[in-house]
Amino acid sequence: MASMETAVSISVFIALVVLFIDFFVTPTVLVGVLAIIVLTGFVASAMAGGEKNSYRVGGIAGGVLAVLFFLVNFFTAPQLSFNLYSLNFDPGLIFQGMIYLVLGFIISLAIFMLLGAFGGLIAEELFGPKDSKPGRKPGNNKTI
Repeated sequence: MASMETAVSISVFIALVVLFIDFFVTPTVLVGVLAIIVLTGFVASAMAGGEKNSYRVGGIAGGVLAVLFFLVNFFTAPQLSFNLYSLNFDPGLIFQGMIYLVLGFIISLAIFMLLGAFGGLIAEELFGPKDSKPGRKPGNNKTI
């Protein structure tokens, strides 16, 4: 089993390769970003199977992928349908844009982490340790 950092970095690299193949090599067979994020969480959690909370490793992998997506889209110029030079300097418009930028980042981070954790939960259910008897463990009989 790999460490958490190695599992996250390898799964994010695999996700970037799958995204590259999906976008450039086979553009007619679109897999979808959401399925790739779940796959990233699944791979990260399956690689870090020795950890007790491996679904969290999938959530971390999804969060790393969200930050990478945000940075790429932040520095990519948009294609606008209007003339940007006709807009005047408006501090309210700038403040509103910053609010939308921060809220969009927080919401996308939450969605990516939830999808990665879902993939990690699937991996934990498939590859996790099998308990013979659910419920209390014999050494844990203390009352509160």
